[in-house]
Amino acid sequence: MLNQELPKPIKRAMGSLCGLAHEEELRQALNDLSREFDRWKAARIDSFELADRIHKFHHGPNREIYVRYSSRLPLPFLVRRAIDEGLIERGSIPKEVLPYLENARDF
Repeated sequence: MLNQELPKPIKRAMGSLCGLAHEEELRQALNDLSREFDRWKAARIDSFELADRIHKFHHGPNREIYVRYSSRLPLPFLVRRAIDEGLIERGSIPKEVLPYLENARDF
C-alpha cells in the first residue's frame, strides 16, 4: 500500500515507527564506529586510520541508512522491514497499524 493511500492516523503512526527504526539502526551503526574510537584511544590504530574509518562510515552505512529512511519507499514496507530486522519490537506496533503491514513484504 502506498503512503498516500494510508489513513492519516496510520500514516502518522508508521512515520513515528520509522523514526524509531531509523534511530535504532543509526545507533547500531554508530556503536560499531565507536569501537574504532576505542581502538584509536588504545593506540591500536593511528589518527589517519580512524579518520579513514569515519570517512568510510559517512559514505557507507550512514549514507545507506539515510537514503533508506528518506526515500519514497512505502511506510508499511519500512515498518515491516524494521520489525523483521529487530529494530522495533512487534509488540510496540499499535493494533490499528497491524492490518496495514500484512502485505508489506510483497513490495
